[in-house]
Amino acid sequence: MATRLTDSEIHGLQSFSVEDTNNIGTRWKRWLRSFELYAGGKGVSQPEQKKALLLHTAGSRVQDIFFTLTLEQGEEGDTAYDKTVKTLNKRFTPQDHLSKADTLGYFDKNAPTQIITDASPVGLGAVLVQKQGHEYRVISYASRSLDETERRYSQTEKEALAIVWAFERFHVYLYGVEVELLTDHKPLECIYSQRSKPCARIERWVLRLQPYRYKVTYIPGHKNIADSLSRLLGKGNVATHKMSDEYVYFAAKEATPDAMTTREIERVSENDPELIDVRCRLLDGKWDNLKYKEYLFVKSELCAIGQLVLRGTRIVIPSELRGQVLELGHEGHPSIVGMKQRLRHNVWWPGIDKDIEKHCKNCYGCQLVGQPSKPEPMSRSELPSGPWQHLAADLLGPLPSGDFIFVLVDYYSRWFEIEVTKVTTSEKITRILSKMFVTHGLPVSIQTDNGPQFISEHFRSFMQLHGIIHRHTTPLWPQANGEVERQNRSIMKRVRIAHAQGRDWKSDLDDYLIMYRSTAHTVTGVSPSKLLFGREMRTKLPNLWEFSIDDVEVRDRDRERKEKSKVYADQRRNAQESDLKECDRVLVRQEKENKLSTPFNPNPMTVVERNGNAVLIESDQGAHYKRNITHVKKFNENHVQKECSQSEIKENNFAENEITDKFDMLELDVPDNNVPENVCVDASQNEIIESRPVRTRKMPARFNDFIVG
Repeated sequence: MATRLTDSEIHGLQSFSVEDTNNIGTRWKRWLRSFELYAGGKGVSQPEQKKALLLHTAGSRVQDIFFTLTLEQGEEGDTAYDKTVKTLNKRFTPQDHLSKADTLGYFDKNAPTQIITDASPVGLGAVLVQKQGHEYRVISYASRSLDETERRYSQTEKEALAIVWAFERFHVYLYGVEVELLTDHKPLECIYSQRSKPCARIERWVLRLQPYRYKVTYIPGHKNIADSLSRLLGKGNVATHKMSDEYVYFAAKEATPDAMTTREIERVSENDPELIDVRCRLLDGKWDNLKYKEYLFVKSELCAIGQLVLRGTRIVIPSELRGQVLELGHEGHPSIVGMKQRLRHNVWWPGIDKDIEKHCKNCYGCQLVGQPSKPEPMSRSELPSGPWQHLAADLLGPLPSGDFIFVLVDYYSRWFEIEVTKVTTSEKITRILSKMFVTHGLPVSIQTDNGPQFISEHFRSFMQLHGIIHRHTTPLWPQANGEVERQNRSIMKRVRIAHAQGRDWKSDLDDYLIMYRSTAHTVTGVSPSKLLFGREMRTKLPNLWEFSIDDVEVRDRDRERKEKSKVYADQRRNAQESDLKECDRVLVRQEKENKLSTPFNPNPMTVVERNGNAVLIESDQGAHYKRNITHVKKFNENHVQKECSQSEIKENNFAENEITDKFDMLELDVPDNNVPENVCVDASQNEIIESRPVRTRKMPARFNDFIVG
């Protein structure tokens, strides 16, 4: 027979408070024991009556929760009261059921996967679920508290944070798997869609979810099983140690250069005035009081961990350790770009790029094997006032037959004489010149290279005897004698053709001389014979008219053609003015003896005098050398350059050369219509390798049809 309770008897036990989530599982167990004693004392034993009494006594809030839950089936013989208690126990004490074998399942990468998230004012909850067979099995539960900053987020931001945290928490399961995301917050469907435009904070979270494949689905709140996980957390203060702190510490450790510890950087940073000022501004936020204004541009990226200051994930190095960091970063002698890429990944300080560039340029080893300086712009020579005044001479050979070809060129008319000889002594050269002078007369000057035939005492006496000025070109720089070098190339072309066709090359050279001397030159527009003798040579071709020579027109053509050639060659070689001056320390290019030889002599020298593109340099032992400015490179020293206290060098000594090593002259194949015959360009300058990347500069296309003043 059922026992009927009065209202006063029913209200003898207080209802269970669901609003207070603090230790709700423990309080539920204590309340349930009190209810068992209360029901036993009142003599209530019928399951249905006991179930009704339990729900009525627990209160309306528990009743609402119970009717939203799925009733537990329980075991065989369980009464309605037993099933009700198990259902409520699972709701209020989920931690007792999480580790049971009948609750958790093993992850199957091929099974449909769901992740359920929820956020409360105090925490986040997530449940990883898979459909295995005909039922859903929980794979894992997770929850965490919100820190003080996160608790100030809006509810939408908390729900969005729960999703990001859940995916990263279950990354090992979710990476590469199609996931259905279940949430009871409707706005998240729009926020995590492709066309959403969320705030900056949520936008960063959206970017963090890009590695995953997921679809957001809304579910009612009473079906969100992660709700209890987000609420079963204490309201007390949570630990301030976060994953972000761990990441910053990890980044600081990884960013520390080799052979330098984070502890050492922190110790030096503690007393560094720059970093002390930055740390103070990070604490008080008064950036207007910052003394070191170069940090203002990156203030939003700065943070402090202990005494360390970081810009993002890069350690800000104190000034005392920057030199050591540069030395470590330049181990292995990387290029400027390579060293920047190496250090930018780990460290930073104001002006780091300029310091890296300066360090690389001052590296002694890099200067020895680095690229040579850019060539100087070409200097345009003026046309002589008349024919056979200024000449250029050179020896071409030896040829396979053992012959040499002596070439003598007139700078005004471009007329040249040749003589084939097997002897190249000074006596033989002077006899050849005497024969040519009998025909054309004595010139004002002759320019030659520094071959032994032209620097001997006999040749010097011959020049003085005939009142001829002898000019030497810069050693190891055949381009300085470009007119005769250009003719050498034309002569060798005909010799090779004759050799390939099995013809007498000496006879073919005579035919070439007649053709060349009677043909209008591409620069002057007049044939060499007309400029030299005032008349045209009679050839096999008929000639019906004569014309007079206009010297002004010839000079204008010569000047215009040389200017065009200068512009073309300067652009082709990337020429630029050199800032080399007296007393500068330089490295001198040397001939490579083997694969390990450096392009430049390891012993720096000092510039004593500069004359145009030629420089006179002095070694530390007092020896003097004359070189073209392209053969030297300014030497960057970390210490103050020593004073240049050299004795005066007379002008005639400037032409002397004390290095007699060989230098193979290579030529650049430039179209004849662009480069005059008095210009010879070195092929080694055909491809200029820039030490630094440069931007291509050109006039905008809209100006092509207009004259820009």
